Amino acid sequence: MSHQPLSSDRAQTSRGPSVRSPRTVIRRGSLPKVPDARRPSRAAVNALRALLERHNHIVQEVDGQNDFGEDQHVTFTEDGKVTGDLVKIQIKGGRSWRRADGYAVPIGDHGGTWADGNIPVLCVVHDPDTDGLYWSNATKQLLSARRGGEVLKTITIRPGQKLDDKSIVDFVAEIRGYLSRYRGNRIIQSQLGEMAGVEFGPSDIVQHHVNVFGEDLIFWQRRGEGFATLLHSDLDWYPEHFGPEHFHPNGRPGLLPGMPVLAGTILSTAEAQWLAACFDAAQWARNPTVDDPPLDTNIDAHDNYVARRIEQHLWIEPDTLTRSIQELRTETATDHDLATIAAELEADAQAHPEALSKPWREMSDKARRLVTFYLVKEVQVGSPALPIDEQFRIVWRGPRPAAEYGFSARVGQPSTHMSSHRERVSAFKLRPGDRIYWLSRHGNERGRNVSAVWDSEETPGTVCVLFDQLMLGDTFWPEELFVRQVSTNGDGTASPR
Repeated sequence: MSHQPLSSDRAQTSRGPSVRSPRTVIRRGSLPKVPDARRPSRAAVNALRALLERHNHIVQEVDGQNDFGEDQHVTFTEDGKVTGDLVKIQIKGGRSWRRADGYAVPIGDHGGTWADGNIPVLCVVHDPDTDGLYWSNATKQLLSARRGGEVLKTITIRPGQKLDDKSIVDFVAEIRGYLSRYRGNRIIQSQLGEMAGVEFGPSDIVQHHVNVFGEDLIFWQRRGEGFATLLHSDLDWYPEHFGPEHFHPNGRPGLLPGMPVLAGTILSTAEAQWLAACFDAAQWARNPTVDDPPLDTNIDAHDNYVARRIEQHLWIEPDTLTRSIQELRTETATDHDLATIAAELEADAQAHPEALSKPWREMSDKARRLVTFYLVKEVQVGSPALPIDEQFRIVWRGPRPAAEYGFSARVGQPSTHMSSHRERVSAFKLRPGDRIYWLSRHGNERGRNVSAVWDSEETPGTVCVLFDQLMLGDTFWPEELFVRQVSTNGDGTASPR
């Protein structure tokens, strides 16, 4: 039997015909390619790591798959001991980050986390031509720009901000000082929140003041919200939401001249000056920018605002609850869903009589819920960026008697000339049927009859008075003084007319 050698591509077996042997073919270009950008990026990371580790600082690299705007976490040391000072660093390498006035790192969608995170972020650029490292505090730049109402697209790095063996001591000292202030502000903010029973957001502006009586005041401005909030320990931390229309640092008519007042709260001169400074400094935060994340409606502010307005509504119009219930009965005659809700709320044997007899501040939560249902038809909610009186518009169940003039249309002023048959009263104590006295612009006095008194809808917090069955009501501050005619009863006592 003759034997033939096996060919290079065939093999003879006893089981059958020959088969082709496997062959590995390597084609040009089939191996994965290293991205061009990886080399300068890796060089930048290595250069910064080497510098920091030469000076005994601890560097922890962030895995590329988990890189969301940060490449390294650096813990600083001092005299060979680990400190609690940690910073995050975004690192860029290559010529593409170079600018005429230094370097620039794009922010992208990292602006929120870089500005409001628990740990500040630095940006470092490695220039391959000079083999130099250049840095900037991204968190500090973003917060500074935000206070000025500016939206940054890039973090700028000046050529003089070089990081090397000569400057690293000053660099570490500067960053550790910033970390101390940054961390301290967060700690103070947290402590103030615990004291007042609220929770502040990372981008909220929070300022603290202690008055001469040792009482604590906290100014609170949420970013993008159209009003600010005052928290006062002497008011049991009940939030006073306000805008410039509610703040009268030099007083308002009806109160002592020069007595500062915020909505219904009287302040000292020092408190008013502090509050005015805080409110003015936070003006930028009330103007949302296009890149700001959407702000949700402040539910606590909504509830507090409605409660405050209801209390004032009952105060100015004592008969409003009766009139609103009558209006509700008319509505429930045709609206069965509304009738069902009314029946459920009124079924509470304790809350129902309480709602009809007690002052607002003495009511239980269930009684307040029933009174709110009686008085408020709906609350129209607008954008969080609006002033609070525009953001929450209450539609009362009982309609107002007439439209309103407002302050600007007033001609003349209430007379305060006293006589034996007159008494001084505040505007909120006027009632239909009263006769008051009015001074013309020339100082001439005449009598006027009060036709209606109601809680202003156009200028919340004020009182509208309709005189002599006119078409429009005049607007007054609640404490503005009038003189009202009184008559003598048969028993010698006086009563208003």
